Amino acid sequence: MKKIYQCNSKKSAIMLLLFVALGFFSLSKQSYALATEPFSGTELDLSKPLTIAVNRTSAPYHYVNSEGEVAGIMPDLWRLWAKKQQVEIEFVVMPWSDTLTSVGESKVDIHAGLSIVDSRKQYLRFSTPHFPIYMYFYVNKKLHEVNKINDLAPYTVGVVKNSAQPEMLAKSYPWLPLRPYINRYAVYQAALQGEIFVFTGMEKLSDAYPEHDRLTGMFPAYKTIRYQQGDYAVAVAKDNKVLMSFIEEGFAKIDPEEKATIERKWLGIEKKKNSLLVAFDPNYAPYMALSPLGKPQGLLIDIWRLWSKNTGIAVEFVAREITNDVNLVQQNKVDVLLAYPEVATPPSNTLFTQPIYQGKMKTYIAKTFLDTTTDNSVEVSSLEELSQRYPNKVIGVWQQSSFKDKLNELYPALNIRYFNTVPEILKAIEDNEISAMIGLEDILSTRLIQNNLQAQFYHIEQPDFMLDLSPLIHVNNAKLARIINDGFKGLDIKNLVALEKRWLNGGEHYYQRQAKKVTLSAQEQEFLANYKTVNFGLIKDLSPVESINERGDFVGINRDIINLISQRTDIKFNYVAYDSWQQLYQALLDNKVDMLASITPTEQREKEILFSESYWKMPWVILHQQKTGKQLSLKDFYGKSLAIVKGYYLIGMLREQYPLINFKLVDNREQAVVAMQQDIVAGFVTTMASATQLLKKEHLVPLMISVVEEVNLDISHFGINNQLPLLQSIINKGLLSISERETQAIYDAWFSVSINTGLNKKMVMQVAAQVGVIILFVLVVIVMWNRRLQVEIKRREQLEKIMKHMATHDELTGLANRVLLKDRLNSAIAFHQRQQLKIAVLFIDLDGFKSINDNYGHDVGDELLQEVASRLKGCVRESDTIVRFGGDEFVLLLTGLHSNNEAAYVAEKVLRLMQAEFTLSTDSAYIGCSIGIAVYPEDGVDDNELLKVADTLMYKVKAAGKNHYMFN
Repeated sequence: MKKIYQCNSKKSAIMLLLFVALGFFSLSKQSYALATEPFSGTELDLSKPLTIAVNRTSAPYHYVNSEGEVAGIMPDLWRLWAKKQQVEIEFVVMPWSDTLTSVGESKVDIHAGLSIVDSRKQYLRFSTPHFPIYMYFYVNKKLHEVNKINDLAPYTVGVVKNSAQPEMLAKSYPWLPLRPYINRYAVYQAALQGEIFVFTGMEKLSDAYPEHDRLTGMFPAYKTIRYQQGDYAVAVAKDNKVLMSFIEEGFAKIDPEEKATIERKWLGIEKKKNSLLVAFDPNYAPYMALSPLGKPQGLLIDIWRLWSKNTGIAVEFVAREITNDVNLVQQNKVDVLLAYPEVATPPSNTLFTQPIYQGKMKTYIAKTFLDTTTDNSVEVSSLEELSQRYPNKVIGVWQQSSFKDKLNELYPALNIRYFNTVPEILKAIEDNEISAMIGLEDILSTRLIQNNLQAQFYHIEQPDFMLDLSPLIHVNNAKLARIINDGFKGLDIKNLVALEKRWLNGGEHYYQRQAKKVTLSAQEQEFLANYKTVNFGLIKDLSPVESINERGDFVGINRDIINLISQRTDIKFNYVAYDSWQQLYQALLDNKVDMLASITPTEQREKEILFSESYWKMPWVILHQQKTGKQLSLKDFYGKSLAIVKGYYLIGMLREQYPLINFKLVDNREQAVVAMQQDIVAGFVTTMASATQLLKKEHLVPLMISVVEEVNLDISHFGINNQLPLLQSIINKGLLSISERETQAIYDAWFSVSINTGLNKKMVMQVAAQVGVIILFVLVVIVMWNRRLQVEIKRREQLEKIMKHMATHDELTGLANRVLLKDRLNSAIAFHQRQQLKIAVLFIDLDGFKSINDNYGHDVGDELLQEVASRLKGCVRESDTIVRFGGDEFVLLLTGLHSNNEAAYVAEKVLRLMQAEFTLSTDSAYIGCSIGIAVYPEDGVDDNELLKVADTLMYKVKAAGKNHYMFN
């Protein structure tokens, strides 16, 4: 009889022999797990090491590393298992297919680890699963349109023959075309040679593969798509129950924390000691992206680098798709997700730290919304109009958007479709599945530029939402949350503003607004925390001071001032409109609103309400008919009547000082204008702002204004409920933060339109008609006399135009030549120097053109150059310049750039188009191109320097293997 197992204890051996001799098998089954069915299958002999089959390339589960050692999560577990069971083991390295057959035929005792699939159960016995195994589709970075599994349909997927992948994929995704290879390295080689653009693999590409770095460059981690292949277990031959029982006993002895430590070592992401591992999704430029060389870049990336410098904690970035980023945080494999839109409920097992950025939401609408079949084609200006005019059009929104409920509440008729990621929204746009999208302004505008779609969309400001972006960490990392929050609090706002200006287009963004925020006391902060919303009262029609426009929005000078206060104090306002000043003031006294604007303090009012500091000064004027002449003084209206709106503080003073004027009270300014036109009153006393707005409108009689010099300026304050002194304090701090430049900008915005001069239109038309007859006669004489001269001039101009075009353009392709390039490049440098924008010069040299010229002749070569020129036109905007520099060299001049990344996207598009098949008259041809990119002002400040740098970089690309691009 063979030994059941090797014992180190004499007592244990004697006891076991005693049980066998007495035949107490049932008792031994309960007392000793190893004695279960001792003679029912192959007996276990531990006199020699147990052999374990491992594969050379199944990293990180089991493989052979660069030092020739067996490594991976399963070898580490097996070593620990052997220690627990006090037995010897021996790893046997063999090809993958041999591992299966050798264990199935009992030539090797144990399989180190593999996926459980039905076909293998016919000849293998599996252990209890150790963990779920996830596989990944590795996608070539050139396939920009591939973001999910359904996008893989057109591509052949490389798999390892006899692995679990073909069977699992055929079961779950039968529509995917598969191409099997003999082993993992054969798959890698096929991918490097361009034979396949997608292949399956584990979470990590094998570090031992000789061209690992090149492979990861072409198939980066952020382009992987994860899917669950099944469960992972160990296996023995199907009839070897005794060995499997022994294996299960050993694994049961391994403590869960011991196993978790090994799993983290191999299935987690490696990082340096004392550093923070930060995951991000590179598909969200300009916030986070990868450079052409694969380096993390973007606004939020640089902000985290600033955080790292401030805290002294090193940061390592890991690029993954957003769903994978969240999974890595949930599994504690990374420390933090760089930034995630803050939603009411964070993903399971995670929590948000404090927001580090805030973006503005905007709606981008395809111009196909325009009704081009009629002459009344107008852009949709609001979401209400969009839903009414185009009820069947679909609007794309991100599934995790925190404003979903609010959006549905405000615009219930909108036809909304939710998407898991922003790339999916853009793909739906390109496929005409949706016609509009709502999302972060900075990201969507960048995406449209990258995809050359910016000319096909316009945007509206609705919905008026802001979205907080916050780091996401594991729920058990409360200490890390404090470290992150404290680190960001310590950052210099000036540095943050500088980063924001570097990465984002013009306009005032989050950190610029934060820089202007006021400091509130603890009491004031507590007040805002408890007093969620301040009710602000306004008059419906008092433009430009305040009014409700045709879309139902509160607009005007007061709204612009309130917006600045809100941004700098974090007060949330709710707007309540009233028909008249008297109704509004009474609402403040009745506590129906908390504050109002454009009110002047009086002795009586100061007893009833609180007043802010003044924020606006405006002269009082008299609006009157032009026929009364220019009025200089109120005394000119003695014996006449003047209208004034009820409730104005000025009424009592005017009646007292000017008793010879009859002041008639009106409810609003429109009543006053009607009274003037009907000669009931001679004029209307109001503010300059109100009178200016009235003059812009059409009236039956011409009007003009005269300044009332006898009355002090109308000084506007905010009136505040007398029970809210803390609100008064906060409003005053907000007003003090508003600069003169900002006040002037508001003034310019509302008073830039010229006012009505009051001229009699009928008289003007009569004079114009008489003058027109005379002018027409003179013109006819001049035209007849100069007709022959004009024909000659036209001929000369046409000839000059032709000659100028020949001097500045290439005859074969019709593109600009070197002469025009120099001119446009110098002009662009002068302009961009003032605007602080970037220019990119892409120097392109065709790869493989010479062989086509030699094999097929110059005519075919010329044909190819013309086709190349045509394709290049599809890569750039109309404002950019395409140049044939000479021979097979071309230059692209890209202007108005905000970052190098924009030039990189154009370069990638050029590479993709040049590598596609060219159909020529004699045959089809394949070429490529090498591109050097120089950027103004980093690489040069004149045309010669930029062209020289770009040309040098192009030759470096050729030396490095061609078909790529390079920055300096």
